Amino acid sequence: MKKTLSGIVGSIIIIGFVFLGVTQLWGTTASANSSKKTITIGTTGTSFPTSYKKGNKLVGFDVELINKAAKDLGYKPKWVTGEYDGLLADLDGGKVDTVANDVAITPARSKKYTFSTPYNVEETAIAVNKSSKYKTIHDLDGKTVSTGAASNNTDNLKKYDPKIKLRTFDARDQFYEALLAGHVDGTVDTRNNLKAIIKAKGYNWRVVSGTAATVKIALPFAKNAHGKKLNKQFSKEIKKLKQNGTVSKLSKQYFGYDVTKDDK
Repeated sequence: MKKTLSGIVGSIIIIGFVFLGVTQLWGTTASANSSKKTITIGTTGTSFPTSYKKGNKLVGFDVELINKAAKDLGYKPKWVTGEYDGLLADLDGGKVDTVANDVAITPARSKKYTFSTPYNVEETAIAVNKSSKYKTIHDLDGKTVSTGAASNNTDNLKKYDPKIKLRTFDARDQFYEALLAGHVDGTVDTRNNLKAIIKAKGYNWRVVSGTAATVKIALPFAKNAHGKKLNKQFSKEIKKLKQNGTVSKLSKQYFGYDVTKDDK
């Protein structure tokens, strides 16, 4: 009887260890499945056609491209929206991992951030009302144009033609509205964006001749170990998406032409 009881107790102990092992295994698997890497990305959600809302969905050239890159790399993209002038501050404070919103590589920004492989090339240009007499950027000397306070296009135009007066706004829809309302003589943005919104919205505008500057668009990352790791991963993935035609396809969808032809 003692031997039988001892055997039963031993069996129970063995079964207990097996059950515990299986439970721990299940627990580990569940944790692994629920701990997918997340990358937090800052954007405005109001910058047509690069980042804007369609219904309740965030879409746009930058948004879809970076979503694709993130998912291919095994990340779950988490988008955080805010005013453009606060996005890079969020990156500085570690609130976001990067910013995908038509961010140009500039000498000043390169001192603070490490940039990914560029995925777009933009030109600083000015749109005016079709009925106006202005033909070139210099025709607007002494006139007032609207622009974004934190936009590199503002600095580009200042350097190119300091005779043009600038009225700055925090958001793109605000400086567009200034021209629509007749409060300014023109508005400054990238040529791609201006042409895209004129076509999509039917604005009675045209883009004047001349380019104040040409810049490359990329993802900025912090200059720390985490940022450098992300930069290496996303740079490699962006190159892949350029080679397989994804960048070309998305740019035709949102800009109406292939940006990779200029991105050399």
